[in-house]
Amino acid sequence: MTRALLALALATASALCAQSGNTGPDQGKLDQLKFDVASVKATAENCPPACGLIRSTPGSAGYRAEGATLRSLMTVAYSVTDRQISGGPRWMETERFDIEAKADRPRAADELHTMLAHLLEERFHLEVRSETRQESVWNMTVAEGGSKMPMHDPNDKNYPPIVFGWNSDQDGSVCASARGPNETMEYLAFSLSRNLNINVIDQTGLPGRYDVNLSFMPDSAHPRHADGTPVPFSPDCSDIFAALPRQLGLKLASGKGPVEYLVVEHVEEPTSN
Repeated sequence: MTRALLALALATASALCAQSGNTGPDQGKLDQLKFDVASVKATAENCPPACGLIRSTPGSAGYRAEGATLRSLMTVAYSVTDRQISGGPRWMETERFDIEAKADRPRAADELHTMLAHLLEERFHLEVRSETRQESVWNMTVAEGGSKMPMHDPNDKNYPPIVFGWNSDQDGSVCASARGPNETMEYLAFSLSRNLNINVIDQTGLPGRYDVNLSFMPDSAHPRHADGTPVPFSPDCSDIFAALPRQLGLKLASGKGPVEYLVVEHVEEPTSN
């Protein structure tokens, strides 16, 4: 993989490291959750190799972010895409921060989301207002013939993120990929929302966890070599609407549905640790 492809893969994967849709405690308990130890500091002048990446720590007991913007951190904390965030100063998408946050024990994804949201609210004095709008969406359902995804072992409590990257053929051509074991369909829909022009709503009715392995033609991103020349796509690389039924047994159909938006009403540069 060229440096350009690696950078694009990291940028695509950033903020996808916490799964949504996991069953967790009631909202009252979630509202009380905070990390035991947390550090927030400005990223050094030279961004780290994993610049922009946000990931849960081994054992799902915290978060580590390297060179992440506040907007990207918000997408993880509140389970929204970047386009669902409005308002706030310009530095929210230009200034970068390193975060190391540890919980008292392994936590469910919903709990980690809430802990991260509380951290942002505390250190950045972040205040947001939620709005729900009826908009055009892609409804994700099971295609004719049923799901083609292998079911994951229900005893496995490790919930890694879906990682977006590139598959490379021997001739140098590529196809975008989305891979992740032990994924809910709600989280798959959320992940696809980040890579399509409108939100995806899970209507599959599939309650379990599955292994996702998808190759598709991206909507707009076209990888380039270091010299700027485009990398060719693989001949069998098809768009997401053809790839989903053939590879996963799912399909997308246009419709209308509720989409949550966050409006930033107040935010400040982060306080010291």
